[in-house]
Amino acid sequence: MQPCLMPPVELTRILLIDDHRLFNDGLKSLLDEQPNLSVCGQVFRAPEALSAIQRTNPHLILLDANLQGTNGIDLGRQIITDFPGVRVLMLTMYNQPKLIEEAHRVGLHGYLLKDTSTAELLKGIQTVLSGSTYFDPRISNPLPPADDPFGDDFAKRLNLTFREVEIIRLIREGLSTEQIADRIHVGHETVKTHRKNIYFKLNINKVTDLIQFAIRNGI
Repeated sequence: MQPCLMPPVELTRILLIDDHRLFNDGLKSLLDEQPNLSVCGQVFRAPEALSAIQRTNPHLILLDANLQGTNGIDLGRQIITDFPGVRVLMLTMYNQPKLIEEAHRVGLHGYLLKDTSTAELLKGIQTVLSGSTYFDPRISNPLPPADDPFGDDFAKRLNLTFREVEIIRLIREGLSTEQIADRIHVGHETVKTHRKNIYFKLNINKVTDLIQFAIRNGI
């Protein structure tokens, strides 16, 4: 009698889109340890995202909110439009009710903070894969503070990206380019490029002017 062979269990394919290489690699290691999950690809640059989706055919995408100046919410909207069968869960450091509102508005299937526990992340993944939505329960304030740059479309008016606002905040804290690079896990040259873009957009050329700008606008 031939042994009864169980059909192979299809692993859930997950595509990671995040420009923080250390975080991206760490997340891959964590997910690959799960018996029913498999990371089918890693994307570090936004322009490579759509071709990677076509190539790897993922069930789920874990997407950062900001990719080298690209708005992750806009990218998520495009993914949902072009690949309606793919679930998209945003995984970000931005604890911003305004961004959750945007994620809801464009139809993303979930939103979790990067400091979430492994158990919470896996719960979110399974919930989204089941066809439901999962938004981080820690972000419950329905309205952002009045001085929140994302609450009054501040960043949008000045054409600042989420990453650029983050860097302005770190500069105001007194961090050097090298310290900022270490804090947000990118290269020094990347931070220098962001700083140049910030100065150009705000029409300033001195760090003291940037700090004054940050103080005036509550960044």
